[in-house]
Amino acid sequence: MDIIELINNFLNNIHTRSMQKKPQKPVDYTKDRQYVGHIIINVLTERIKVKDALLLFPKDCHDESVQTAWHALCHFEADEDISSKDKLFLQEQLDYLEFIAFTFKDGKELPQNIIDSYKQYHEEALIPHRSGLDGIVKKLFKNINT
Repeated sequence: MDIIELINNFLNNIHTRSMQKKPQKPVDYTKDRQYVGHIIINVLTERIKVKDALLLFPKDCHDESVQTAWHALCHFEADEDISSKDKLFLQEQLDYLEFIAFTFKDGKELPQNIIDSYKQYHEEALIPHRSGLDGIVKKLFKNINT
């Protein structure tokens, strides 16, 4: 067997093993959702600013509901000029954020139609990664995959 065949076999073995991953248990995001619910309540009661709230989101959270809440807060901040002129629009946004916060109070997921409405515009939330080596590696792999 020559060196190229050995390398090829080695790479095939790695690929085969990566395709045979063990089934993973579903991740419980209850605590993350409850935490984000508290963050949103603090925004609604004007205890913290939206920009600060976005930085408080759980790091590396892959829960679609939490990511949707992150996007909802981003839109709330981005639409500030519209909501300052249109009180009905502002009230709709506040009601929407309140709905998210109270859904998260018990750790529940958001309805799928709400999650899907954000997915059409954003694939994944830009929630910050953890600091340290783990976060750096995740950032690098995310950039490589895009």
